[in-house]
Amino acid sequence: MSVRAQRRGKLTVDSFATVSAFAGREAAAATITMLLTLVGAAGTLILPMLQFQRFSEDGRLPRDCGLAGALLLGLLLALGGAGRLHQALRGGTCALAFVKPLSRGTWLAGQLGGQVMALGLFLATQAPALLIAEAAAPRYHTTGRFADVPALLAALGTLAGALALAAAANRFRSARFALTANWLMPCALWGFALLRHFEGPLHWGTLSALPALLALLTQVAAVALALATCLPPGLTAALTVLALGLDLLFLGGSAYLPFDALSTSAAGYVPPTTLLLLLPQSLCLALLCLHLGARRLARSSV
Repeated sequence: MSVRAQRRGKLTVDSFATVSAFAGREAAAATITMLLTLVGAAGTLILPMLQFQRFSEDGRLPRDCGLAGALLLGLLLALGGAGRLHQALRGGTCALAFVKPLSRGTWLAGQLGGQVMALGLFLATQAPALLIAEAAAPRYHTTGRFADVPALLAALGTLAGALALAAAANRFRSARFALTANWLMPCALWGFALLRHFEGPLHWGTLSALPALLALLTQVAAVALALATCLPPGLTAALTVLALGLDLLFLGGSAYLPFDALSTSAAGYVPPTTLLLLLPQSLCLALLCLHLGARRLARSSV
């Protein structure tokens, strides 16, 4: 490989990392991202207090509903990222990036990388909320007790404390409120979850479903970003939801929501081999969408 090719490859990697970091920071700093993250975590923690039915397994209702809710809210986050990309293309704010030695394909790939970072931060907040809600759920089949309401209220108070710290940082340090809150909420909930672990073991196998969920949301984000290069936000959202529905119905998309594998009657976790088998479809679809989106950007004038 020639020196020029090596320099070009290094420049492409550096450009991709820079665009991804900037896009991820802007996505995490969006108010809608903070609100969806808060709604997802708070809703997961509140659900065990509203459970009055007996199900096949203690803790399964908040776990399955929490994962399904994370998928729906993650879909909204992906569509929000596509909307920001469409606005940048239509408003011409991305033209400054194209003036520099930055290819449009690298820029689009960086947008997807930043979106994946924001989705990862979102799931990092949902993960401890899932663990806490599952541990504090009613134990009708074992001890017959109701939900551990004090623990759930304390976890909600931890979320409120994170928001209060973010507000204080915004007031006295001029920090961006949404961005600070999105970083503080997972830190606060993870600290509470680790403390809760000493009172009773948590079902850590639940976390094995999150890589599969992130792979599915990455596909959704890739499809949405590719469509946003040529379609308005409303049509992009409709076609993305349709693509997700077809994936879940006909392309084995249900494997990305492994509810049964997490059951205590099964393994209780998603095997690593299963997660590895999900990667080819995710990578191929993401690369195909990036290729089509880059070709569309190359033919368009910004």
